[in-house]
Amino acid sequence: MSFPRPAGVSRNRLTTGVLAAGVVLASLLASPAALADKTEDAIQYRQAVFQTLAWQFSPMGAMVKGKQDYDAEEFRTRAERLALLAQMPWEGFIAGSYDGDTDALSKIESDRAGFDKRAEALMTQSRALADAAASQDLDALRSQFVETAKTCKGCHQQYRAD
Repeated sequence: MSFPRPAGVSRNRLTTGVLAAGVVLASLLASPAALADKTEDAIQYRQAVFQTLAWQFSPMGAMVKGKQDYDAEEFRTRAERLALLAQMPWEGFIAGSYDGDTDALSKIESDRAGFDKRAEALMTQSRALADAAASQDLDALRSQFVETAKTCKGCHQQYRAD
């Protein structure tokens, strides 16, 4: 049996909507074991994003320190990626995800406002680094890179076990 499509809605859009509704329904019916896995998934997600951030950050650091030839286009690309990635890991810091295979401290839950402020600072500094990279002014890049790195370190000192 075929149902009529609303006017202006393509078959792909209708199919996507039906699939999305199915995903939502499946998540609502998830077993308690699946919900317990959510914390492990959150940990793995944020660790993957931070590993990807480091993958972008490291070559920029080598360029800024003179350990790698400065390539303006590569630096700009990596800085843009960093600015996008810096927005992502925070959704993985969910209640109850500070035990297990993680260096994140439970202090995050008790000081969420402070943690969120640090997250916002990283997003701001990363965006500023991408903007500086677009200018291709190596001195400005160095300065902003140092500020961005300080933002990372400051958060690690407060909310990450070493």
